[in-house]
Amino acid sequence: MLLCFFVSGCGCSPEPDTEAAQAEDLNTIRLSIDLWPGYYPAVIAHEKGWFKEAGLNLILDMPGDTDKMLAQFSAGAIDAVAVAFGDAVLVTRKMPDVAVILVTDESAGGDAVLAKTPEVMDSLAGKKIGTNLGGFGELLIREMLEKYGLDASHVTIMNVDASKVPDMLDAGELDLAHTWSPYVGLAEQKGAKVVFSSADTPGLIPDTIAIRGELRVNQPEAIKAFIRVWFQAQAWWLKNMEEGNRLIADATHQRVEDISLDGIHLMSQVENIASFSDVDGETGLPNVLTLYNDFYVSRGILRRPADKQILASEFLQ
Repeated sequence: MLLCFFVSGCGCSPEPDTEAAQAEDLNTIRLSIDLWPGYYPAVIAHEKGWFKEAGLNLILDMPGDTDKMLAQFSAGAIDAVAVAFGDAVLVTRKMPDVAVILVTDESAGGDAVLAKTPEVMDSLAGKKIGTNLGGFGELLIREMLEKYGLDASHVTIMNVDASKVPDMLDAGELDLAHTWSPYVGLAEQKGAKVVFSSADTPGLIPDTIAIRGELRVNQPEAIKAFIRVWFQAQAWWLKNMEEGNRLIADATHQRVEDISLDGIHLMSQVENIASFSDVDGETGLPNVLTLYNDFYVSRGILRRPADKQILASEFLQ
């Protein structure tokens, strides 16, 4: 665990240097994020120095590999991750005390299924479809198949990381594949076409910040500070879109024109509070949690449903 806590066992005071180091550890959060516009308020706040101003030492990483990131999180190598809610639910398999503290955004078209040609949708049976198996991407694929009167037995669903989709579609290794921005744009540049998206499944893919259980118990004030800074950065970006896009592009080594909120609805603090409760009905987190639990348990991916304690709404007030 990278976030360390000092416990005095003998009544002795630590040396000054040790005490300072421990205080820094207590305020250190190692956060990994996917390349996804809904997570970029963290990039803005990090680049602006707002986390530091709030007394937080935020170590930000963008590994570009969701499976690797989740494995590191489950192993305790990082403290927090920005991932789709479906992935956060999956983490309970190894970390039952994982806590979702924030809904960053809702994918409303930003997640997409692409094909080399739209005509492939005329006859989906027997096609090779790529997605991250066992996660929210597979659920999106299954929702698409259901709309076309098919199920998973009619196609071959292959485990493919989102970042690999543009090249694999271009090479003809897949007939269709699920990915998200910015990889959707990269696939389109290679000639692929969007044939289905999260716009067709409202509420299915909320994106979140998840933390290790130790942080929830031991560092509530640090988490509250993180969330305050998050919404500060979100509000600044929405008011300064061009400047914010340039800052994000430089920090993430992307082109400015590839930074976009198209198909992505950033969730405000008020919307977060509603989503964590039952106020939002079918699209609220309690209902979406049930949907993912049913999917994962029926597939044998989870042995038991994730508990509602995963929803850590106490930090939003």
